[in-house]
Amino acid sequence: MRFTLLPLVTILGIASSSPLGPEMSAKRDFVYEQLTFTFYGGPASYELSFPADGSTYPTNNALSVSLIDPGTFSALWGCNFYYDLPAGTAENPVLTSIGNGNEIAVGPPATISYVACEPTASNGTCLPVYAQCE
Repeated sequence: MRFTLLPLVTILGIASSSPLGPEMSAKRDFVYEQLTFTFYGGPASYELSFPADGSTYPTNNALSVSLIDPGTFSALWGCNFYYDLPAGTAENPVLTSIGNGNEIAVGPPATISYVACEPTASNGTCLPVYAQCE
Protein backbone atom coordinates (compact mmCIF):
# COMPACT_ATOMS: atom_id res chain seq x y z
CA MET A 1 0.00 0.00 0.00
CA ARG A 2 1.36 3.38 -0.96
CA PHE A 3 0.52 6.71 0.74
CA THR A 4 0.89 10.10 -0.83
CA LEU A 5 1.63 13.08 1.33
CA LEU A 6 -0.18 16.22 0.29
CA PRO A 7 1.32 19.63 0.92
CA LEU A 8 -0.15 21.44 3.95
CA VAL A 9 -1.60 24.20 1.70
CA THR A 10 -3.62 21.60 -0.23
CA ILE A 11 -4.91 20.00 2.96
CA LEU A 12 -5.97 23.39 4.39
CA GLY A 13 -7.67 24.29 1.09
CA ILE A 14 -9.69 21.05 1.15
CA ALA A 15 -10.66 21.50 4.81
CA SER A 16 -11.90 25.05 4.29
CA SER A 17 -14.04 24.34 1.23
CA SER A 18 -17.69 23.43 1.70
CA PRO A 19 -18.89 20.07 0.38
CA LEU A 20 -22.04 21.89 -0.81
CA GLY A 21 -20.17 24.43 -2.90
CA PRO A 22 -19.54 28.12 -2.32
CA GLU A 23 -21.29 29.81 0.59
CA MET A 24 -24.49 31.55 -0.48
CA SER A 25 -25.53 34.94 0.83
CA ALA A 26 -29.03 35.40 2.24
CA LYS A 27 -31.57 36.79 -0.19
CA ARG A 28 -33.06 39.94 1.34
CA ASP A 29 -35.66 41.11 -1.16
CA PHE A 30 -38.66 40.30 1.05
CA VAL A 31 -40.63 43.38 2.15
CA TYR A 32 -43.70 43.56 4.38
CA GLU A 33 -46.67 45.56 3.13
CA GLN A 34 -46.52 49.12 4.46
CA LEU A 35 -49.87 50.14 5.96
CA THR A 36 -51.27 53.61 6.63
CA PHE A 37 -54.43 53.75 8.72
CA THR A 38 -56.42 56.92 9.35
CA PHE A 39 -58.28 57.07 12.65
CA TYR A 40 -61.25 59.47 12.91
CA GLY A 41 -62.97 60.81 15.99
CA GLY A 42 -65.49 63.55 15.18
CA PRO A 43 -63.75 66.29 13.17
CA ALA A 44 -60.27 65.21 14.37
CA SER A 45 -58.11 62.47 12.86
CA TYR A 46 -54.61 61.06 12.82
CA GLU A 47 -52.60 58.63 10.68
CA LEU A 48 -50.47 55.67 11.69
CA SER A 49 -48.02 54.04 9.27
CA PHE A 50 -46.38 50.70 10.06
CA PRO A 51 -45.35 47.45 8.34
CA ALA A 52 -47.76 44.47 8.36
CA ASP A 53 -45.22 42.27 10.13
CA GLY A 54 -47.26 40.92 13.04
CA SER A 55 -45.69 43.29 15.59
CA THR A 56 -47.77 45.48 17.89
CA TYR A 57 -47.48 49.23 17.22
CA PRO A 58 -48.59 52.00 19.61
CA THR A 59 -50.84 54.73 18.25
CA ASN A 60 -49.57 57.29 20.78
CA ASN A 61 -52.87 59.17 20.47
CA ALA A 62 -55.69 59.61 22.99
CA LEU A 63 -58.38 60.45 20.39
CA SER A 64 -61.65 58.58 20.93
CA VAL A 65 -61.97 56.82 17.55
CA SER A 66 -65.29 56.15 15.81
CA LEU A 67 -63.98 55.23 12.33
CA ILE A 68 -60.84 53.53 11.00
CA ASP A 69 -59.85 53.80 7.33
CA PRO A 70 -57.16 51.19 6.58
CA GLY A 71 -56.97 51.97 2.85
CA THR A 72 -57.09 48.77 0.80
CA PHE A 73 -55.99 46.47 3.63
CA SER A 74 -58.67 44.19 5.11
CA ALA A 75 -58.02 45.30 8.70
CA LEU A 76 -61.27 44.02 10.20
CA TRP A 77 -60.10 40.42 9.62
CA GLY A 78 -56.35 40.92 9.49
CA CYS A 79 -55.63 43.15 12.51
CA ASN A 80 -56.05 43.28 16.25
CA PHE A 81 -56.94 46.58 17.88
CA TYR A 82 -56.17 47.18 21.55
CA TYR A 83 -58.22 49.72 23.50
CA ASP A 84 -57.61 52.10 26.34
CA LEU A 85 -61.03 51.86 27.96
CA PRO A 86 -62.27 54.03 30.83
CA ALA A 87 -62.44 52.41 34.26
CA GLY A 88 -65.64 50.47 34.77
CA THR A 89 -66.08 49.63 31.08
CA ALA A 90 -66.88 45.94 30.87
CA GLU A 91 -66.74 45.27 27.12
CA ASN A 92 -64.62 46.23 24.14
CA PRO A 93 -66.23 48.30 21.39
CA VAL A 94 -67.80 46.48 18.45
CA LEU A 95 -66.00 46.76 15.11
CA THR A 96 -68.21 46.75 12.00
CA SER A 97 -67.30 46.87 8.31
CA ILE A 98 -68.84 49.87 6.53
CA GLY A 99 -68.34 52.04 3.45
CA ASN A 100 -66.02 50.47 0.88
CA GLY A 101 -65.85 47.22 2.85
CA ASN A 102 -62.49 48.04 4.44
CA GLU A 103 -63.57 50.97 6.60
CA ILE A 104 -64.33 50.03 10.20
CA ALA A 105 -66.89 51.66 12.48
CA VAL A 106 -65.95 51.60 16.17
CA GLY A 107 -68.91 51.67 18.51
CA PRO A 108 -69.04 53.06 21.02
CA PRO A 109 -66.03 55.25 20.15
CA ALA A 110 -62.87 54.35 22.04
CA THR A 111 -59.20 55.23 22.30
CA ILE A 112 -57.14 52.69 20.36
CA SER A 113 -53.76 52.29 22.01
CA TYR A 114 -52.13 49.59 19.83
CA VAL A 115 -52.55 47.90 16.45
CA ALA A 116 -51.09 44.60 15.22
CA CYS A 117 -51.73 43.23 11.70
CA GLU A 118 -51.00 39.77 10.30
CA PRO A 119 -47.74 39.44 8.39
CA THR A 120 -48.41 40.39 4.78
CA ALA A 121 -45.92 40.61 1.93
CA SER A 122 -45.87 43.71 -0.25
CA ASN A 123 -45.59 41.82 -3.53
CA GLY A 124 -47.19 38.41 -3.01
CA THR A 125 -43.97 36.59 -2.07
CA CYS A 126 -43.96 33.82 0.49
CA LEU A 127 -44.05 35.01 4.09
CA PRO A 128 -40.97 34.07 6.12
CA VAL A 129 -43.08 32.75 9.01
CA TYR A 130 -44.69 30.04 6.92
CA ALA A 131 -43.11 26.82 5.72
CA GLN A 132 -44.63 26.96 2.25
CA CYS A 133 -46.29 29.34 -0.15
CA GLU A 134 -49.90 28.82 -1.09
